[in-house]
Amino acid sequence: MEYIKSSYSVFSDHSDINTCPHCNSKNIKKNGVRNDTQRFICKECKKTFDFKTNTVLKGLHKINKWNYFLEDFLSLKISTLKELTENIHICRQTAIDWRHKLLAVMSNRENKFRNDVVEFDESYFLISRKGRQDMNIENKKAYKKWRKSQVGDSNYNVKVFFSYGRIEEQLDLCVSHMGRTSAAHMRSYFLPSKFKNITTITDSHNSYKSFFKTANIDHEIFISKDHVNKTNSSIHNQTVNAYTNEFKVFVNRHMKGVSTKYLNLYTKWFEFFKNVSRKIEDFRFDLTDYICSNVVSDNTGLELYRQSEYSFKMFLKNNNRTDYGVCKNHYYSTKI
Repeated sequence: MEYIKSSYSVFSDHSDINTCPHCNSKNIKKNGVRNDTQRFICKECKKTFDFKTNTVLKGLHKINKWNYFLEDFLSLKISTLKELTENIHICRQTAIDWRHKLLAVMSNRENKFRNDVVEFDESYFLISRKGRQDMNIENKKAYKKWRKSQVGDSNYNVKVFFSYGRIEEQLDLCVSHMGRTSAAHMRSYFLPSKFKNITTITDSHNSYKSFFKTANIDHEIFISKDHVNKTNSSIHNQTVNAYTNEFKVFVNRHMKGVSTKYLNLYTKWFEFFKNVSRKIEDFRFDLTDYICSNVVSDNTGLELYRQSEYSFKMFLKNNNRTDYGVCKNHYYSTKI
């Protein structure tokens, strides 16, 4: 079994190519084999390629190790970096890069809610610059004490929006902003292209009531301390609250904290895992096949991964944070 795993790639069944990844022409033909991988040439643009071109697999030399690597993503109990390096025999930086490349593919999709009843809530995560250097922290003891004091609507807390559609049983997570939620933040999330003909259920937050009234979206409320509307027991957001608590346990306990830079990737992985697990019968086999299919067909995940440093700095800048720290990884777009 171990020999089969090490000699066979889970991507082998997804390596057939019908179009050129450079110009989308279908006028292609085979062009030899390199390192046991079939290569192709486009008769239109004259460029050569294989199934890894323009995907997050580009440049990988030990693709068979992804047989083990993908197994780690078949549950939310993702291994630590130390466990990955010991089990797969790769260096720590490679484990980090592979993980975030795969997460970038899974984050490149948007849920849509149509004719649904949507439970909505928000949660916060204290800003984290985990893994960064040169943070200019003179008194670490005082800094740790200050971090513990930042709760609720602090300007140093990152807000994550949670939505759950009761009819379609669909979960959506979005890293929104830092600080107190305003109607403007709600407007940037509840886009007409994403939410249409919905009824929302939230607590009685003033920003919620103001936005939904202005946007002409049906809105049912309950008092937060009661957790449910006393006159109508169906008006509550207990389901989305359960997902919120599960995600916080996943991030804060299992992952032992996630850098704000990569928080959006982990929100989308959690969302993907929960949504797909309801639809797949032969879970382990079909989920692996589904992930492989997405990795090979996706041509934007690699660019999202390359832009992660730039996106992180822009997020901090837009929220009036200036101390970015230094990331020792190489990225293609880091200037702002």
